[in-house]
Amino acid sequence: MDLKEIVLKEEDLKIKPDWGSIFKRKAPIFLEIGIGNGEFITWLAQNNPESNFIGIEYSKKYFKKAANRILRNKLRNVRLICIEGSKFLSKFLDSESLSGVYINFPDPWVKKKHKKRRLISKPFVWLLAERLTLNGFFLMVTDYEEYAKEVIELFLKCPAFLPLWDSPIKNFLPNYYYTKYARKWLSQGLSLFYVGFKKIKRVEIPEWVYKLYPLAKLSKEEFLPENILEIDEKINFFDLSKNLPKGVIWKGENEVIKIIDIYFKEDGILIDTLVVEGFLKQRFFVAVNCYHKKGVIISIHDSDKPDITEGVHKAIIIITLKIHKIFRKARIIKSTCKVKVFKKVEEVLGESLILA
Repeated sequence: MDLKEIVLKEEDLKIKPDWGSIFKRKAPIFLEIGIGNGEFITWLAQNNPESNFIGIEYSKKYFKKAANRILRNKLRNVRLICIEGSKFLSKFLDSESLSGVYINFPDPWVKKKHKKRRLISKPFVWLLAERLTLNGFFLMVTDYEEYAKEVIELFLKCPAFLPLWDSPIKNFLPNYYYTKYARKWLSQGLSLFYVGFKKIKRVEIPEWVYKLYPLAKLSKEEFLPENILEIDEKINFFDLSKNLPKGVIWKGENEVIKIIDIYFKEDGILIDTLVVEGFLKQRFFVAVNCYHKKGVIISIHDSDKPDITEGVHKAIIIITLKIHKIFRKARIIKSTCKVKVFKKVEEVLGESLILA
């Protein structure tokens, strides 16, 4: 057993992979978000060998400690990935695939201006509701009572959930492992607050949640979007780099596409592009290169691998339309962009391309 078996890399995982194959067995899956040094998930896995456990952590420093702890304890029913919580739920878990979720001491982001950074929010609760199995549970412990009450309010407003206990909040939970942080807090005579909910009803993810978590819409590996324009004139890429716009090129509800900068090279240009869709931000290069003798190909640069969301398709389409505006006689001879997205962008921008 080595770290390669325990630690998963985001870029190596397929969208919504077969977790039974990854664990080499079918078993209920439980998730801990924010594993810290790994002591809690180690305790879970040791005491529940019949189950599979996934631990995620955004901090590379703590992630490494957790991975080494799992390796030392030779726990074959644990897999770890360094990733943000909502991104993992969106991209790598299918509908009703989780039996339970644990979150120990999430950052409450106490300041009002920082509250939007909290992991647990209204859209997160709805996303979690769809990912949990029927009777699956959510269990959180915090030292901040106000945060616990706010989380309870969010869950009570989602019809998928009911409290795990008669009261949705407890100060003591028997047989629950005390982490290093919990032990320190209790040694000072301070209180802990446990929040628990169970899924009692199936729900579908509302469209407004998809707009905030666009990765949740992905169900398979997507084709890379690219367009090929046929242009019956010589292309001066230096002039093209100067004539294309910079700044915001698309703005919609919870959505912004921005050209940060444009770089010229002899056989093409590189466009530094930012795509923001809800909570997801992606920055990558769009390459515009020669295509044979008469045309250009607009695609994602080989060095970048953004998640292929609708916003990424839009970025390629909009840049294509901006080039077409400069070369009015250009015709599109090939496109792998989504047809519905193409039509929507053309309609909003009032631009259309001629098919060759």
